[in-house]
Amino acid sequence: MYPEIINIQNFMAAKGITIWLGKGVRIDEKLTPVKLVINRRKYIVYILDEYEDLNYFNPLLNFVVVFRALAIINDSEDYLVWCKQLGLNANNPKLLNYYQDICNTVHHIENCFPNNEIDYFVSDLDFQLNFGIMQFLRL
Repeated sequence: MYPEIINIQNFMAAKGITIWLGKGVRIDEKLTPVKLVINRRKYIVYILDEYEDLNYFNPLLNFVVVFRALAIINDSEDYLVWCKQLGLNANNPKLLNYYQDICNTVHHIENCFPNNEIDYFVSDLDFQLNFGIMQFLRL
């Protein structure tokens, strides 16, 4: 068993985290709406699911995908950098509104993590190369 799995399971249980595919309006054809509940607060997070991980319906994998997307937003310098990083059309006003809203939301979510920093418990290298825990979660 990977220690990351235990860490994710413990964190999800402690914070009451649930994640499922949303049926909300798409703000961009490349982004999938996902509903996130953490500490009884509900959020909609739009995910660029380039590896189609949400199709596995695996709560642990969903956790990694959603919180990785939130970390990417949090680490982005600004809206244009984020759009370029994800290959999104920056001229989309709905996307800009989402980005502004989610940046404010990320600060609330960060407070749920030790050191106030979003952690998805998996290395980017494992995520991108489908190695280790990611390979296990995608089975």
